[in-house]
Amino acid sequence: MPAKRPLAVFIADDSEPVAEMLRELITEPGRIEVVGMAESQDTAIADIRRLKPDVVVLDLQLKTGSGTDVIRAVRASNELRDTRVIVISNHTAPQLKAGCLELGANGYFDKVKELPDLATELRRLADASR
Repeated sequence: MPAKRPLAVFIADDSEPVAEMLRELITEPGRIEVVGMAESQDTAIADIRRLKPDVVVLDLQLKTGSGTDVIRAVRASNELRDTRVIVISNHTAPQLKAGCLELGANGYFDKVKELPDLATELRRLADASR
């Protein structure tokens, strides 16, 4: 039986150092691969449409635009209907989390306290796709 491809993850975060840290945290050769990164809304949307990742790890605050607009763009695209969107944010207000989930995000993690949980969730998704 042919080997499955790694889970393709796209990271959108306004901070390059944070995005690089996330890449290091989640990358597992042969299992989870970061296929692209962006700091702004327009670049993120264009690259996500082009790369069609399995998962988008998305900060709500981008250098230009908003993560919520990225969620809307992903959910509006038939080509991306199977793409999971996982929000990471320093903002932990329950109404913000609920709003993102209503827009179509598949998960919401506290950027400060729950990054190990994000890595665990991505490993679970990688295993489920095998």
